[in-house]
Amino acid sequence: MSKEWKSVDDVPATAENAPSMFLDYFYPIHYSIGMRVEAGLRACGKLDRNQTVIMWILRSEAQRRGQSSINRKEVVKLMTNWYDVTSSSVSKALRALSKDPLNFIEIHEDPHSGREKVIEMTPAGEKHCEEMIASACEVIKRITDNFSVEENQMGVFMFKRMDDEFSKIRS
Repeated sequence: MSKEWKSVDDVPATAENAPSMFLDYFYPIHYSIGMRVEAGLRACGKLDRNQTVIMWILRSEAQRRGQSSINRKEVVKLMTNWYDVTSSSVSKALRALSKDPLNFIEIHEDPHSGREKVIEMTPAGEKHCEEMIASACEVIKRITDNFSVEENQMGVFMFKRMDDEFSKIRS
């Protein structure tokens, strides 16, 4: 890792060494920055970590898929891919999100399977996600305020490209 790079043109990345160079930045991005962003998402103070992750999955996957609901099994799969959590912990978090005082989600029977459940965010849940986004954006803004317009554009574009490519190999 080099702190001497002043522009994208200074980065000595090649097809051969790019994977290693990306890996050098995995820890600082995933853990250091990622944990701060996650803390920003939780800063509203209403939800625990599992509930926050569920709300973020619902919001993100709804945007990605253009759908307003997601199967419970898919939420469990995505959460266990994100971090170590049991199916029963997910069920407990889902129940809490669906009841008073939160009422952020509704859980319905899947019309294609009597055994499967479908989860949909309520208007209260959507409002809470907006609060989560505003809070997390304050964390991210502390970083992006130090970037040029071009660096912000490049960063967002690279996140999109990485998501596109990882989506191709997602299991």
